[in-house]
Amino acid sequence: MNPRHRRLLIPGLLLALLVVVLISSVANRSDAAEAGPQTVSTLSDGRINESSGLVVSPDDPDRAYTINDSGGAPVVYAVSISTGRTLGAATIDADLVDTEALSIDPDGTLWIADTGDNRGERTDAALYSLPEIADGTTSVTAERYPVTYPGGSIDVEALAIDPTSGAKYLISKGLFGGTVFRLPDDLAQDRPNQPETLAGDVPGLVTDAAFTPDGRHVVARDYSEAYVLDPVTWQIEASSELPPVDQGETLAMEAGGRSYLIGSEGTASPLIRVPFTPPAGGDASDGPSATPTEATSGRTGTAVPPDGGGFAGATWFWGFVVVALLAAISGAMTTKRR
Repeated sequence: MNPRHRRLLIPGLLLALLVVVLISSVANRSDAAEAGPQTVSTLSDGRINESSGLVVSPDDPDRAYTINDSGGAPVVYAVSISTGRTLGAATIDADLVDTEALSIDPDGTLWIADTGDNRGERTDAALYSLPEIADGTTSVTAERYPVTYPGGSIDVEALAIDPTSGAKYLISKGLFGGTVFRLPDDLAQDRPNQPETLAGDVPGLVTDAAFTPDGRHVVARDYSEAYVLDPVTWQIEASSELPPVDQGETLAMEAGGRSYLIGSEGTASPLIRVPFTPPAGGDASDGPSATPTEATSGRTGTAVPPDGGGFAGATWFWGFVVVALLAAISGAMTTKRR
């Protein structure tokens, strides 16, 4: 080979290698992002400033409903998961006190848990049922079902409805552990509904919970972790850390059963998609719906970096080493020719 061409070839090879290293680094980061939590969108509506309940529509995987905590107007908002844009706002004809959770039953009825009780003194806790929220600004009539507890007043921030049976469960927000209550199948409007207390080992400070689509697991959250619970024994099957947010009080399973959404109180709340893998021996799917659609797959959005995570530092380091080594070889060859 012509020496001049050889001198041009080696820098070209070095440049090509550097490009390969950069592409590999970006690809590795992309793969890691798709496997981890993704910030899908931000709830941009200033009226949504204390999101305390969240549920995904069973009919539209890109549609969710949320409601503010205590002190706000009795309004349920319909939002686009992919954009964070508000699609609808429905004012409810009820005097809500401390709304903490939203859920949907197998018939498509939306349920509000007005069960928050930080001081443990409420005697007017209740569930409200209403149709799914339409687009635009509307008014909705809700049906009220009063609730009392066997041991007296208690703070409850999680409502989970089994999508296969319609059974309704409330989980209390105890400091060191929670209690699970199963509500009667037929709720009354003219008298208090007293739920059954269930045995179990539920974590403390639970702020929301939801069933997987097949009804085999319940995912509950506190301010920093998610817990997978067995809805038969109500024992913890697994736990994992959640991406940090200001005040995490929402969790909603997505239709495919392979991910769930979390959010935060405060304005401009992020909607973060967290991948979900059932514990060994379990399956969160119910057949074909387990394959995530584009709206639920986690292939859109911005990755939530883990604490201390860098930009593929190891790849950059070894790329530099290889480039330096080739440069040294090139220099040695040039010296030898001289």
